[in-house]
Amino acid sequence: MIQNINKYNNSIYSNTNCTFANKKMKTRGFSTIKSYIIYDNSLLKKYNVLSENKGKSGIYRWVNIINNESYVGSSVNLTNRFRRYYNINYLKGKIIIYNSRIYRALLEDSYSNFNLEILEYCNNESLKIREQYYIDLLKPEYNICKIAGSMLGFKHSLKTLEKFKNRDTGTGHFTIVINKENNSIKKYNSIRSAAKDIGISHTTLLRHVNKNCMVKDLYLAIRYNYKDP
Repeated sequence: MIQNINKYNNSIYSNTNCTFANKKMKTRGFSTIKSYIIYDNSLLKKYNVLSENKGKSGIYRWVNIINNESYVGSSVNLTNRFRRYYNINYLKGKIIIYNSRIYRALLEDSYSNFNLEILEYCNNESLKIREQYYIDLLKPEYNICKIAGSMLGFKHSLKTLEKFKNRDTGTGHFTIVINKENNSIKKYNSIRSAAKDIGISHTTLLRHVNKNCMVKDLYLAIRYNYKDP
C-alpha cells in the first residue's frame, strides 16, 4: 500500500483515506503548501466546482485574492455544500442567523475575487481530523469556529437569539420572512403560517422559496431544516 508523508506534521496517511495535493499555493507562515485543485475565479469556474466534486468528501479553502484572507471547511458532500455557497439568498439568510464572516465576504467582495481550493479528498472518518489540521496550520481569518465541527465561536446578537430561541422543533423546519422595505425579520414554525401572514397561498410561497426569488418584490422567504449546517 502506497503512503504519503505530510512533511509539515510528519504524519503518515494512507492513500485509502486521503488524496493529497498536486498543486502548490502560497499561504501565510509557510512558503508553500499543496492543494489538490485550485479553482481561480470561483465565479467563472462554478460549473467545474459543482461537476467535478460530485460524490466526494474533503477539505476545502476559500481564499480572498484582495486581502489574502481565507476560510477552511469540510463536507461529506462537497457539491451540495458548494451549491449552498453559490446560493446568494441562502447566504443572506444564514448571515441573519449566524455572524458568518465567509458568507458576508463572498457577498461583499464577489465570487470573482475568491479562489476555491480543494486541499484534500478524504473519507468521512478523516474529515474533522484533517480539517482541524488545516485550521491549525493556516489560521484562516474567516473561521469564527477554531474547532472543526464545533459551533463554539459563533456570535449571535441578543436580538437574533430572542427571535429563534422559542422555535417549535417538532416540525423539523421553520421559515424566515425578511421585509426588504424595513429590514424586519419574522420567524414562522410553518410555511402555511408565513404564507397566510403575507397574504398568499402556501404553495405559491413554497414555489418562491424553491426558486430563491422575492415575493411581491418585497419579501424574501427562506426555509430551514433544524439540522442544516
